[in-house]
Amino acid sequence: MKMEERRIPSSDGKHELYCRVYFPEGEPKGLFHVVHGMTEYIARYERFMQTMAENGFVCYGFDNLGHGKTANDESELGYIGGWQFLVKDAQNVSRLFKIEFGEALPCVLLGHSMGSFIARCAANPQIWDKIVVMGTGGPNPASAVGLRMIKNLIKIKGERAYAPSIEKMVFGSYNKRFKDEDDKLSWLSTGKELRDNYRADKYCAFHFTVSAYYDLIKLQMLCNSKTWFKNVSSDIKFFLVSGSDDPVGDYGKGVTKVYKALKQNGKNVQMKLYPGCRHEILNDFSKDEVTGDVLKFASQFSN
Repeated sequence: MKMEERRIPSSDGKHELYCRVYFPEGEPKGLFHVVHGMTEYIARYERFMQTMAENGFVCYGFDNLGHGKTANDESELGYIGGWQFLVKDAQNVSRLFKIEFGEALPCVLLGHSMGSFIARCAANPQIWDKIVVMGTGGPNPASAVGLRMIKNLIKIKGERAYAPSIEKMVFGSYNKRFKDEDDKLSWLSTGKELRDNYRADKYCAFHFTVSAYYDLIKLQMLCNSKTWFKNVSSDIKFFLVSGSDDPVGDYGKGVTKVYKALKQNGKNVQMKLYPGCRHEILNDFSKDEVTGDVLKFASQFSN
């Protein structure tokens, strides 16, 4: 198993996506694409991606626009420039890998958190056979109000401005269940060391711009709309995975709503909640179990 770094042009026409590719020994049995979440970067998934490669997959992923090494400098961290680019980049990169390794190879997509919204919006049966939806959220009636607030702030402050009020609106209640731990990041994981490392990492400890919050909420609304549930292809197999104590998924309730809506619309979907785990289930005490479950799902090509 080896890792290779690549630069791939973004659909925004301005940036090159920093991409990591993990190759298996011998002929690959499939392709596996990882889309990371908000205020993080693809190298945080190294352990998981190595495991997928060791089990026969060409596993790849890139730093999204406004994140990690795709940003030209630290001043660009937290500014995306349009939710459409996030969706197009995911589709375009997997198309390139299918061309490189063969259209016949099964292709699986995993999106975590914001990446789960990107993955759901990008879902295309001509690219991916299966999609792992990790740490996702369900419909939120406050989203439309939030978008209107953000539009007004963009007019007043500009799209690259920071707005603590929006950050509080989005994340203000996430730590409510864990407030006795006296750590604002307790909702991320049960592991204090992981939270400390996240806090100290310049590629995690940055703020979203107001326009990036617009992009985030727009993605969340689109993939939870009745239109999306109706029109997303029935040829794609979905696997929803989340921690039972993840506030992004409303402690399992939001994830269950997504599962039921997909089922009601005749889609092929399964779901698993991991008891006691929080948002980053690939970094929580569930990481080995989650990795095994995802690998099993990805490797079952006959059903």
